[in-house]
Amino acid sequence: MYFSTLGFTLLAAIASVASVSAAPATTSSAAATSTSSAPTSTSSATPTPTCNATAVNVKVLNFALTLENLESAFYKAGLAKFNSSSFTDAGFHATVRDRFVEIGQHEADHVSTLTSIIKSLNGTAVAPCNYTFPMNNVTQFMAVAQALENTGVSAYLGAISSLSGNVSTAAATIATVEARHSAYLSELMNQTAFPYAFDTPLSPQAVVTLAGQFISSCPYNIGVTPFNHLNASLPTGNSTMVTTSFNGTGANSTTSYCQFIFGNMTSVSPRSSCALPANADGYVYVVVTNSSTPLNSTNTGIILAGPALLFNGNHTMHANGTAPANGTAPSGSGSGSGSGSS
Repeated sequence: MYFSTLGFTLLAAIASVASVSAAPATTSSAAATSTSSAPTSTSSATPTPTCNATAVNVKVLNFALTLENLESAFYKAGLAKFNSSSFTDAGFHATVRDRFVEIGQHEADHVSTLTSIIKSLNGTAVAPCNYTFPMNNVTQFMAVAQALENTGVSAYLGAISSLSGNVSTAAATIATVEARHSAYLSELMNQTAFPYAFDTPLSPQAVVTLAGQFISSCPYNIGVTPFNHLNASLPTGNSTMVTTSFNGTGANSTTSYCQFIFGNMTSVSPRSSCALPANADGYVYVVVTNSSTPLNSTNTGIILAGPALLFNGNHTMHANGTAPANGTAPSGSGSGSGSGSS
């Protein structure tokens, strides 16, 4: 197994949705920080987006709206199903449900804000899809919420670089709130709220692969083809091996690899051992590839399946919540995530 730093451009191939390309930032493997600086405006005024830039903004914002519609519908369904007693019976403090009400309202606000921005750009906002959410109990509901919020953070990080003008600032203000939600939910699940110094951007294909499993049908074409769905489970006992399975090309290949993506880092291991990195102590995206070359925004063609999302670690920080050891969640919600396994 070897280890590599990918920096902020990891999987940030937003061009597959926006139909534009951006030069990737370079990183220093020693410092694990970006060596390129943000573009400096030559004017003190905010530039007016061109027609092409406006079209890109609308396209990317509608992709973000697709995810926000899903999250908003998820919280509405969960809060309609689980009352305060459901939370206390599951071992959580009664105020935890109140926090979920707030998170749900935030997501509804994100939907209305993105819709307004899209309309202000003379675009047409996409309608909600039809969804199927696994929520047999409160703990499973919370595990799926944790996965959706973490995916939301990564989705915005992957998209912001393709937005222009004040629209990028608007998206950033949503991304930071998604990160606050993710941190809170991680603590509730007895995991660290801030596992790494940097977070992981994801491409639209990766986001749809994770979130698309909850979409049963849609009144429009999302316009993004997901990768093969990957089932992944955390190691058990003294093992370090992540168990993976998927259908499609390469499913039974003996020369495939597990790539673990977390923070701004990646670790590659032969799939035969699929060794979870010791420093992946928090969320970790798992991808199966046909090459040991570390993933970046230009070589996603090597992906056979994934990502799946796992949550590793057990960091009890308070007495308001309980969770199974090692971040595992009930069957049907994925290993600690709600998005990696079925």
